[in-house]
Amino acid sequence: MYANTIAELIGDTPLLKLRSLSDDARGIQVFAKLECRNPGNSVKDRSAKELLDQARRDHALAPGWSIVESTSGNMGHALAMLCAVHGYRFICVLDPKTPKANVNLVRAFGGQVEMVTTPDESGSFQKKRIAVARSIAATLPRCINLDQYNNPAAIDAHYYGTGPEIHRQLNGRVDVLIGCVSTGSHLSGVARYLKERNPGLRVMGVEPHGSVVFGGEFKPFLQNGIGLSFTPGNVRAELVDEVHKVSDHEAFVAARRLALDEGLLLGGSSGSVSAAARHFLAGLQGPCNVVLVMPDSGVKYLDTVYDDQWLKSHELGSVLDELNKGPQA
Repeated sequence: MYANTIAELIGDTPLLKLRSLSDDARGIQVFAKLECRNPGNSVKDRSAKELLDQARRDHALAPGWSIVESTSGNMGHALAMLCAVHGYRFICVLDPKTPKANVNLVRAFGGQVEMVTTPDESGSFQKKRIAVARSIAATLPRCINLDQYNNPAAIDAHYYGTGPEIHRQLNGRVDVLIGCVSTGSHLSGVARYLKERNPGLRVMGVEPHGSVVFGGEFKPFLQNGIGLSFTPGNVRAELVDEVHKVSDHEAFVAARRLALDEGLLLGGSSGSVSAAARHFLAGLQGPCNVVLVMPDSGVKYLDTVYDDQWLKSHELGSVLDELNKGPQA
């Protein structure tokens, strides 16, 4: 068997038991859904593919059309990769928080980068990025803004893809689902699919301290690809049983502990999910299967989360102090 395009390699990502979080004595098995194993190294490959497929059905896209999207990085990588395959022009609206590796990846696939450098009144770049993307789409002929924040096709990608994969990989035995939110698409799609088959499933949504997807007051944070300054339409709050907010310190310690304990180099959003899971597992009664959706690879964050000097420059030397104490009990 072989694939005809890179798009055919999206999905069917592995599920890995995490020894550092599982507790065999209590019958608690913790599994990581490794979305970094998609060809674009993130969960956004799935959403990008479905958003483009839906746009083709709705607008009869053809080579030469333009796609514009606001993103913190991973969606930009995924869309740039897929637009290169289909012959679409891609315009990616980014901001200064985007890792340099993600900016270069978009350009490597022939994408055009538009950088928003001025934050809005809350200190976030997200609303301004979205406004710029919409303005570009309204100005250019044969140009579509996919709107990953509100387009239900992004949820469908996970309802018809990621959710069934997890269900199959654990033979239907999924008791707890923990995932982070920004647009909300992957958590909403997976939770909907699994809850339809197991109404007793407990779902935890994870976001940074300062994010307001599930309420609160917005404050800037350093975690990338997770959290927002508003609540997007693709968040299905009724599917989420509890919410846990994670600090930058907790997220980055947990991400780097996954590298040391499991040999997994994952992004800060996966660190947030891992940190929230550790908090949740402390009071959990087994036996049960817990699935953590890990959004992306850590390779894009080698000059941020995994760079000691970057941490110190952002007053996060406490992450290194925590790691030097050794494994967390």
